[in-house]
Amino acid sequence: MLKKSRQSERQACRVEFSAGKLFPDRGIALLAVLWTLTLLGLVALSLSSAVQDEVRTATYRKDAAQAYAFACGAIDTAIMAIAYPVPGNAANPPFWSWKQGQRESVVPFAGGRARLEIENESGKLDLNFATDEELVRLFLARGVAPAPAQELAAAILHWRLPKQDDAESAALDKYYQAAGIRPRHGRFQSVEELLNVRGISPELYYGAVEVLRDGSVGRTYGAGQDLTVMSGSSAVNVNYASEYVLESLPGMTVSLAKDIVRERTNAPFRSVPEVGDRLAVILPDEALPYLTTTEGGTYRIRAVGELAGSAVRRAVQAVVQVDPMNTLRHRVVAWYDDAAVDD
Repeated sequence: MLKKSRQSERQACRVEFSAGKLFPDRGIALLAVLWTLTLLGLVALSLSSAVQDEVRTATYRKDAAQAYAFACGAIDTAIMAIAYPVPGNAANPPFWSWKQGQRESVVPFAGGRARLEIENESGKLDLNFATDEELVRLFLARGVAPAPAQELAAAILHWRLPKQDDAESAALDKYYQAAGIRPRHGRFQSVEELLNVRGISPELYYGAVEVLRDGSVGRTYGAGQDLTVMSGSSAVNVNYASEYVLESLPGMTVSLAKDIVRERTNAPFRSVPEVGDRLAVILPDEALPYLTTTEGGTYRIRAVGELAGSAVRRAVQAVVQVDPMNTLRHRVVAWYDDAAVDD
């Protein structure tokens, strides 16, 4: 019996050994199948991620296109309201209206809206008419120290018309000659020309973006937005002038400038005397010659399109000249499709 048991064990070992010789790749095949399934899973995950990215991209593009359409529609609406005003007693008043001096508004659309900001160039300092005092005060309001502010103002006036037999003018001419710049010595043709003037840095002109202590991003606006070559006047419109422009006027205080900006949000001023009446103050005599409510014919219109339920926004800006006496009452001078979107 013992011999038979040992013989059975030897026979079982021979069977197992034979099976191993007959199927040597069975373990390798199993590993290959497992690797294949793993790779297929990774491919499926990759495809799923790619599809999600494509869906998000398509959604963003759709929302961006709609926001852009809202912004363009708002600008067209504003141009029509400014250039072709509808009488107040019209039988069918428009769905959105505007009145002179109104800086901000919202144009409603189905599924979204557009925030409008309308500026008239009469609310800015004209580079070709601004006095030395106005320019110095503007730079001071923008945070420039007194001595550099005076140097900047002198350089701007020199660009317009240099002084004869003047050491400072000679030094400026020598600086421009070394820099390969030819001063115009005449009227500024554009505000951007100011970047050629000595001391006017891109940061001072355009402003800068900085990270605040709380981690948010803040933007400081540059002096370029307060200047124009299109008003043709030394006076500024109180309904459109920024606080900085108002502060640049002789005799104007910081508190009075803030009060004017705050009060006009209730309703535009119809005349300069109304400013004093509504604020219950006596306007400085020095500032009166530089204040007006008369609008020029050039408007800068900015619209930000927004969709309901979407964080996507698009901003569009246009510069429009309006002439009520002309058959074609308006002309688009410039159009910017991708204006900056500010919070």
